Amino acid sequence: MAEPDPTVANHTLVLLRSMDRKLDHVIETLGRHDVRLGRLERDVGEVKSDLVLLENRMLTQTNEILRIVHRLNEQDALASQN
Repeated sequence: MAEPDPTVANHTLVLLRSMDRKLDHVIETLGRHDVRLGRLERDVGEVKSDLVLLENRMLTQTNEILRIVHRLNEQDALASQN
C-alpha cells in the first residue's frame, strides 16, 4: 500500500482554510444585511404607523369642516326664512 503524499494533505488543508475564511466572510456579510433589513422593516412599520395617524387626523379635520359647513348652511337657511 502506498504512503499518502503529505503535499496533497497540505494543499487540501490550505484549500479548506481558504474556503472557511470565505464562508466566514459570507456569514458576516449576511449578518450585516440581516441587521439592515431588520432596520428597514422597522422603519417601514413606523412610516405605516405615521401614515395611519395622519389619515386619522385628516379624517377628523375633514369631518369637523363638514360639520361647520353644515351648521353655516343651516344658519343661512334660517336667516333667509326671516
